[in-house]
Order: sequence, then C-alpha cells, then structure tokens
Amino acid sequence: MNMEIRHLRVIHAIAQHGSISRAASSLGLSQPALAGQLQRIERMLGGRLFERAREGSRPTPLGGWILERSGSLLHAFGTLERDARHYVERGAGKALLRVGCGPMALAGHVGNCLYDLMPDADFTIRTEEAMDTLHTCMAAGRLELAVLGDYPGHELVPPPGVVYEVPVIEPIFVGLAESHPLARGEEVDLADLAGESWALPPQLEAGHREHLWEACRRHGFVPRLSFAVSSGLAHDLIRAGRCVGMFQAICREHPGIAVRPLTGTPMLFRNIIGWTRHGPLAEAAVSLMSTVIRRYWSEALRAPVYAAWLERHGQPLVFPRDRP
Repeated sequence: MNMEIRHLRVIHAIAQHGSISRAASSLGLSQPALAGQLQRIERMLGGRLFERAREGSRPTPLGGWILERSGSLLHAFGTLERDARHYVERGAGKALLRVGCGPMALAGHVGNCLYDLMPDADFTIRTEEAMDTLHTCMAAGRLELAVLGDYPGHELVPPPGVVYEVPVIEPIFVGLAESHPLARGEEVDLADLAGESWALPPQLEAGHREHLWEACRRHGFVPRLSFAVSSGLAHDLIRAGRCVGMFQAICREHPGIAVRPLTGTPMLFRNIIGWTRHGPLAEAAVSLMSTVIRRYWSEALRAPVYAAWLERHGQPLVFPRDRP
C-alpha cells in the first residue's frame, strides 16, 4: 500500500473536524469505513496518527508532523484539479498563466507585455502586499509567473524548478512633505532624518524593515517606526508632515509629497521576475525580460527626479556583496 492523496484527505478531515464520525460525514463515508481507512494508513506509516480521547481525536506527534508537511501538497493538488478543469472548459489549446505581482511599478509593465507576447493565453492575475507570499506560491507551484523583489542581505533564493531574473535594481528614495525643509534640496542625507517618524506598510516582506534599520544604523540612529499603515493613509500622513516614508525611484508623483534621492544611495531594491522553468512562459521569457526592461527605462526617463538622479550617477546599481 502506497500513500495517496485520498489518504491525506482522510487525515486532514479528521484533524479539521476533531472526530472520526464528523470527518466521515463530511467525506460521505460511514464511521466504520473511515476508521478502517485510518487503521490501514497508520499501519502503512508505522505509528498512530490520532489519540482517541473523550473530547474527540487529537493528532499525535507523528500526526502533527504529517499534517504540517502535507497541507501544501493538498492545496497544490486542489489547484491542479481546478486548473485542469479550467483548461478543458476554456480549450486545451490555450496556456493558463497564473501571475502574482507585488506592489511595484514593474508589475504593470509585465502584465501588459504578457498580453502582447502571448495573446492566446488565459491569464489570472493577483496582487500581494508581501513578497514572501509570492515566493511561497512559486515554491508551491501555485503561480507560473511572479513579479517580486528583495533587499541587500535578504536575497530570495529561487525554489527548485523556478528561475529568478533581475531586470533592474532601483535606489530607494524618501518621501516627505513638500513643506519640509529638507525637500528644498536635490538629495537628502539619511542622517538628517534621525528625528523623523517613519511610515511602513502593515504587511512587510522579509528584508524591508531590516534594510531600513540597517541603513539608519550605519548613519548613527535607530529609525522611529511609528506608523504601520496602508499606502493611502501613509501618503496623507507624509503630506501633513507627520512622518516620512520609503518610495520607489520610479513612483508616480503624489500631490503635496516631495520624493527625493538619499545621498550615497544607502538603500536599494532589486526587482525580480520569476517563472517556472518548464512552464508555458519558458519560451517567451527572454522576450518578456527585454520588453519589460525597455518599457521600464522609457518610463524612468520620464520621471523627473529619477531621471535627474540617473543623469548625475549614470551607472548601473549592484547589491553591496556584488561590488568590487
């Protein structure tokens, strides 16, 4: 007897409902039939998966271990079944591309380029505030393409079967009220922001907060992280002079907010496009990268503050560990 997906469904049903009788009802089985299946599964695995107690069934250490490691498998298999039905319903000749995007300007370019490069494909596109979620979805096989990013010292490692490519590395700028005295300058020294409060998104991927903290520490202070708020509220607070925030260099203009480069470029952000190595996008990946890069720089040169920064510095950025 080999482990099958139906066995995992039995284990998860019992854990979810807390008893064999309720799990049997949810699965459309009799209680004796489900109890017999559980016994056969336990014999196959060599140990008990649940303790039978007066209040119901509780996972044993082995049961907990199985539940923890099989949850993503069940989810991935369910996604596979759903996508297979979608594939048949929409036509077997069409590729299905599930795309996930972080809150970054590059995402719009990727989405538009995909429609141009693969007009016959079916797309589903979702956005996530945290890059970690997209990285996890790629690892679990729930996305064919992701637009995400990372920070120096906190680089994402592509999961097996996934390719990560970096079309561009951006400097991180600071946003402050137009009435702020530091907004009069061409650039802002990070050390001059030591007395400011900072606004950051409430859902932060690994590396975002740490990167800010490390950069501020190198400039002799600890940042005051006073606001964990949505981007809309953060803009209102920055506009009112209550705090400052981190901004993408290529960001759109926001009335009442001055976006300025930081002297010496103490903070960086690496844009990443990831795709499954043997998925439907593999053949179009090179064309996608070149088109996205071309569109990105076309927009960057139309962003006045970023364009002026590029003219002054005029060199590609690399993460610190890559610098000679």
